[in-house]
Amino acid sequence: MPNTNLNLNTTTSSGMSPLMEAVLNRYVRENNKTNRKYTKFGQKVDIPKGKTKTIAFDKLSPLPKATQPLTEGVTPTGSAVNVTRVKGEPDQFGNYVSYTDQLDFFANDPSPQVLKYTELLSENQLETFEHLDAMELASGLNVFYAGGATSRATLTDALTVRDVRKAVTSLKRNKVQPADGKDFIAFIHPDVVFSIWNDSEWRAPHTYADTKEMYDGEVGRLFGVRFIEDPDAYVFRGTPFVGKYDELTVTKVDGRDIYIAETITGSEAVNLTGEIWINNKSYTISSATAGSNGGAYLTLQSVDDNAFIEADMKIYPGDGGADGKPVYSTIIVGKNAFGTSGDNNVEMINKSLGSAGTADPLNQRGTYGWKGYHFCKIIEQSKMCRIESLSEI
Repeated sequence: MPNTNLNLNTTTSSGMSPLMEAVLNRYVRENNKTNRKYTKFGQKVDIPKGKTKTIAFDKLSPLPKATQPLTEGVTPTGSAVNVTRVKGEPDQFGNYVSYTDQLDFFANDPSPQVLKYTELLSENQLETFEHLDAMELASGLNVFYAGGATSRATLTDALTVRDVRKAVTSLKRNKVQPADGKDFIAFIHPDVVFSIWNDSEWRAPHTYADTKEMYDGEVGRLFGVRFIEDPDAYVFRGTPFVGKYDELTVTKVDGRDIYIAETITGSEAVNLTGEIWINNKSYTISSATAGSNGGAYLTLQSVDDNAFIEADMKIYPGDGGADGKPVYSTIIVGKNAFGTSGDNNVEMINKSLGSAGTADPLNQRGTYGWKGYHFCKIIEQSKMCRIESLSEI
């Protein structure tokens, strides 16, 4: 029986329509390439084949200070060793795109220049794992709120230098070692960097590090913390759409109708209402129309003349922190705060036309995909902290 969940990309799919147009000159827009930013600052773990699925980290608690003088000829009582074990299990993730023989045949030279499936999927895998890393680190229990707020719901301020100092002081008080031996490392969203990089104490990377020693995405240093800018730094935005999507992706804009890449069923569309955020601007959903493969869309109550919404932009829930505004997490880590896996176990999978055998007797369908195991686990809560704040933008 053929797989009915393929979400086939065909010659009539809205996302494929540009490939069906005959044009004289065509240039390929390169997708933004990303590298995983978190893995180099955590304890790197391998996920070996044929071993137990559980990954464990053992921590030796510090011994009490020996403050009593020794008595001549008397052996003192020794100290007990206390071992704490933190355990976790890797999860498997994957994604794929499908195509038909007609798309492969009729599209204007779709491969390899335009439909760079491998590069597209590789970027998707990196972004997926980066997002999972950010989610785990944002679940830490050592939390500070900007401006002295006492909870996420009462936040009213953007990040300040004072907030950073307060958080770093707590790490130093706990005798946390710097993540790279010299500095703590912070993962910060671009919208939050905006609030502090004009401060007089902010130092640009070239003033303290050779360009060869800079980390990918590094934007500055402050109070013994090197900041790495990450557009995927976790943002608390509210309740997931229809209970499963943290974000939606715009594929096309037609007046007040915003088409999305995700699949929305009829029953889900009925309940898809309320406030949303697109490009840091608030909108209200008037209604939603079910569909798949770029066919679902949201109808907004209104879109002013200055609104800027285009394909590939993200749509976020509008019931996040105070007054529904998104709440940004800035994660500051010390040495051995968390453990994480690399990308060595990720595989790219190509199922060519007809590879399904009798399930595809006329060689009509093919797929490209990736699959791999991911692991990220906070090892010691005291060795990291999270600052929650709003954004000035």
